[in-house]
Amino acid sequence: MLEFRTLGPFEVLEDGQPLVLGGPRQRALLAILLLHRGEVVSSDRLIDELWGERPPATAVKTLQGYVSRLRRALGEGVLLTERGGYALDVTGASLDAEQFERLVSEARRALRAGDAGRARELLKDALELWRGEALADLA
Repeated sequence: MLEFRTLGPFEVLEDGQPLVLGGPRQRALLAILLLHRGEVVSSDRLIDELWGERPPATAVKTLQGYVSRLRRALGEGVLLTERGGYALDVTGASLDAEQFERLVSEARRALRAGDAGRARELLKDALELWRGEALADLA
């Protein structure tokens, strides 16, 4: 199972083992797609996000290379080519940010139900997911 960690330095684990995601731009590409998971992100937008106003002449080819290497690292059916762009299908994967939101929601429900002890434990679990500033290594 894939596990995406964004609440701190960006990491992707498979069965508890870190995946090699490549250099900073390739890692940034994956992070951008993860932040827009389930949506198609156009190649033009990805190039703009990765290189800004002055992309290299080889930006399209380089982007395709990044996608190819990430596909190999992530496995079949995760990074998809769709209508002029790319999408990330993380169905069945674990995302620490989603876990955090779920735990906070459960804590709110526990608090509304008058169970402050349970709310405290859930919030403690949520805070333990944080390993530093979100996507700290991709600033």
